[in-house]
Amino acid sequence: MEMRVIFQLTPFALLVAALFFHQVNRLWEYGFSRIGHHYAPVLGVRLPRQAAVAGQLVALPLALTIALTVPSLGGRVAVVLLIAFWLLATHVRLSDHCWLGAVAVTAMAFTPVHVQPTIARDLLAGVYLTAALLKVNNEYMFTERSAGRVVTAQYLRLLGLPALPRFLKAVPFAVIAVELAAGVLACVPNGASWALWLAILMHLVFGVSGNFPFSVMALALWITVLSPAGRVNVSGSHGAVWVTAVLVGLLALITGRTAAGRRSRTWLVKDFIEGLVYGALCAVAVLLTAASPVRSHGWELVIHGVVALAFVVNFLIVFAGVKLEWSFAMFTSLRPFGRSWLERHRWRAWPRYYALSVPARIPRSLLSEIDPRFIYLATRDENVVHEGVVYHLEALARKHNVTFAPQAMTLASSGRDLVPAEPPQTPPRRRFLDYPAVAPRSLDHRYLA
Repeated sequence: MEMRVIFQLTPFALLVAALFFHQVNRLWEYGFSRIGHHYAPVLGVRLPRQAAVAGQLVALPLALTIALTVPSLGGRVAVVLLIAFWLLATHVRLSDHCWLGAVAVTAMAFTPVHVQPTIARDLLAGVYLTAALLKVNNEYMFTERSAGRVVTAQYLRLLGLPALPRFLKAVPFAVIAVELAAGVLACVPNGASWALWLAILMHLVFGVSGNFPFSVMALALWITVLSPAGRVNVSGSHGAVWVTAVLVGLLALITGRTAAGRRSRTWLVKDFIEGLVYGALCAVAVLLTAASPVRSHGWELVIHGVVALAFVVNFLIVFAGVKLEWSFAMFTSLRPFGRSWLERHRWRAWPRYYALSVPARIPRSLLSEIDPRFIYLATRDENVVHEGVVYHLEALARKHNVTFAPQAMTLASSGRDLVPAEPPQTPPRRRFLDYPAVAPRSLDHRYLA
């Protein structure tokens, strides 16, 4: 069989490409109508419309171009700065895999090539172990509101399959066990191959059920783990990659769904292409497993210590209630307040939440700056809004001579929901969105983050 180079790229550029893949997915799903909105900046700084558009549309394509064409330190610094600009322009929510990708790209921009596989492996192990441990809470494992049960039941219904109660009860424990096993295997000697296969299956499930961007980021890191020479260079037949890519693309086409179930023609194309990309990355990773075993080096202990410390600190600040978003806590059933597992309301510096009211009139000019669907969500009686978002919403509303009449909320003595706080009212502060932008005020309502 003819042997040819079928994939050649630096891991650094591949990770930037995975971030770009996420952004393309977002634009494909939500379109360009809201691209200039920046009323809920994740990092707390509201950019002018033109800057927000540039951050969302230009920063990552330019970063990928530089990563592919300028391998020098200066080029890598430029890529990191462009990704920082993109994060600054990120709106409403920063996904965990985006934070993971940004951290990975930054770390690899300033470290030698031979260190990068160890960094990638430790990051993957940390994500899997953290995700498993954060799910060890009463609501996720034992209640009907469990994110694991709710998401699985919804997906099965969309596929027209029965959601058997006994199966749904087992799902949370199965998810914890698989993530824990993948994290442990990624840490132990000679465990990477087994961890890779487990990760491929796990991320395939995540992908077809709606989160291919996370899956693509994870496989980009796995390919980095298996590329000790600093270049992803797989030789062999194109057939294995193409067959795997097409098969996974067809699987995504058949089993993918939207939240409403039905998919438009463009959404069907998106599902197929995303599956195609994920399948190709899986094939490349498996071929690299056979070609490039990971070798041990003395300096690995230092890398292990630094990355492990970062994840321990991140876990502890979630445990203490300092942060919930971009903490690898997605679908853990952890809440921004209450008794799900952490008594977060005991943390005095936690972000305040506010109830908002619909203005008596909403100027059309205001709707050009705030998505009407977000106004509807933020002003529903059952929801409360993070003060960092309220800060900017009120600034925009006052500019148009209206108000959302923010009412500060506090946890009721029963500990089951939020109620209006006693006067005097405290004004919202400019804050990072380290907690969800919008959350249910009642702990009896399901919460999927």
